[in-house]
Formats: sequence, structure tokens, C-alpha cells
Amino acid sequence: MTKSIYMTSIIDDTFDAYGIFEELKLFTEAVQRWDIGATNILPEYMKILYKALLDTYNEIEQDLAKEGRSSYLRYDKEKVGN
Repeated sequence: MTKSIYMTSIIDDTFDAYGIFEELKLFTEAVQRWDIGATNILPEYMKILYKALLDTYNEIEQDLAKEGRSSYLRYDKEKVGN
């Protein structure tokens, strides 16, 4: 949970400090796709952020799977993507 909150904060700061409208639209599209292949539409600095987001959620998903609760993450991904 802490990692997802931390990532949300980093994404918010990036949007506020660096993003221009066109790049922010691309990032939002990538998050809605939730696929590593979406990095090809992103500027370089956003590729790092997007990959970190996917890696964080993959790690959380693995941890939840060990507890038999990986289905909980699907709801969170849907909320992040919308």
C-alpha cells in the first residue's frame, strides 16, 4: 500500500512540475492500457516513471498472490487507469 501511495505522489509531482498537456495525455493513455508496450508512445522521462509504476504493481501483485489475494489488485488498477 505504501509503495502505491508513494508512486501516486511521484506521478502527481511529475505532472505538476514537468508535464505538458500532450505528454500528460500520452501518459494517461499508457496507464489506461496498463501494458509495458505503451512505453513506445512516451517521452524518455515518462518511460522511467511508467516502468516504475508497472514494476511496483507487479511486485504488489506477487506479494498478494502469496496470500491468495491477488484479485484485489485488479480493482486498484482499474481506479488508477481511470
